[in-house]
Amino acid sequence: MTLPRFLRQRFILSLALPLALTSCAELPRLAQMAAPTTSGSAPTDRLDETTLDRLLRDTPQTVGPALQSQTARLLALGKRRGVAEQLQLAMLLLARGEPGDAELAQNLLEGVRARADDVPMRNFITLLQRDAAQQLALQQAQKNVQALQKQIDQIKSLETQLQNRSR
Repeated sequence: MTLPRFLRQRFILSLALPLALTSCAELPRLAQMAAPTTSGSAPTDRLDETTLDRLLRDTPQTVGPALQSQTARLLALGKRRGVAEQLQLAMLLLARGEPGDAELAQNLLEGVRARADDVPMRNFITLLQRDAAQQLALQQAQKNVQALQKQIDQIKSLETQLQNRSR
């Protein structure tokens, strides 16, 4: 699937941030990896480094059916979404970049930051909030550009009409 250049760049930039953050993460020690966890399922109300690792591992890295189906699945959960699912949905929405996604992601991220257990997770959520705010600002700027372009076209049309009348 090929995307227009500006969408390709936007998608790459939205995925570059989480990838860059995970590349800076400290690798776990072998003793920690060998120790089995006592709980059978990951808690959904905790946001820590392991949750972030799991979310980044489970998130599709390319635009396509996997991204769309996972986003649709998380959107369908509605109020039953846990904190980790809210964070993952916000990441997917920001990566998808469709109109309205940035605002929805920003709304999802509002209450998530307070539930983060450690500083790196809070910083990651802050970066996602900034990304959402920048996408909203970009959308607003694009609307302003379109409005100004429309006004410029109207002015050019009026100028042409005036020149035709003066002849």
